[in-house]
Amino acid sequence: MLFLRRLWGLALRHAYLHIGSWPRLIEMLYWPIINMSVWGFTSLYLIRQWTDAAIIGSLFVGGVLLSEVFIRTSITMLLLFLEEVWSRNLGHLFASPLSFFDYVVGLIGVALVRTALGVIPAMIVAKFLFGFSILSYGLPLAAFITLLVLNGFWYGLLILSMLFRYGLAAEWLAWMSTWLIIPIVAPYYPVSILPHGIQMISWALPATYVFESVKSLVNQHELRMDYLLIALGLNIVYLALAGLIFYRAYQGARKRGGILQVGE
Repeated sequence: MLFLRRLWGLALRHAYLHIGSWPRLIEMLYWPIINMSVWGFTSLYLIRQWTDAAIIGSLFVGGVLLSEVFIRTSITMLLLFLEEVWSRNLGHLFASPLSFFDYVVGLIGVALVRTALGVIPAMIVAKFLFGFSILSYGLPLAAFITLLVLNGFWYGLLILSMLFRYGLAAEWLAWMSTWLIIPIVAPYYPVSILPHGIQMISWALPATYVFESVKSLVNQHELRMDYLLIALGLNIVYLALAGLIFYRAYQGARKRGGILQVGE
């Protein structure tokens, strides 16, 4: 019960922060809808120019929505962490009864809720503006979203580890890292189009297998369960490694007093 109360307290802290700040609410909705609109109108153009481009348009719009699920998870974790840093509240959090495990679970939970609130409006926009419903993927959609969220979790932890290690001097690198991985996991095009060296990196990432499974489902109407199982296995391994790295970075920051010094 004490564990749940600590998580609830952390969740309330961010809930009050967002409810009382309309710029934060707008930012949460803005980027998924903008990305959805740009690629949605691009897909409409392709469909109208080439009658056989409907599948490409569907891949574009579906790829945008699913990549937003992935990228918004890691970006939201970064934002929640930076909110504490900017307000110089990070030291107060870890001086409270909140443990490291509590913080990680709470961070992931709040990030999941915030990601859903940001992506669901984009899905509605896709349905009413472009006539595309991601629910058309059927039951596999649940697996796609779950695996991409897991990928976003461990990737977000790695980004936060970098901030624990180097402080706000690495903030610009953290923001770059959130988008760096998107071209590599090939959400809109086949992995084979990438240079050979980048293909090797791409196949080492769980999100690549998810997007390849999506393409197979749309193009060949065949669900690649082997890809999904590989993505699950890689996510489990990477999540464990990222959790360990994050914990080591946190412990290192504590020993050198970095938690209290992280700030503007």
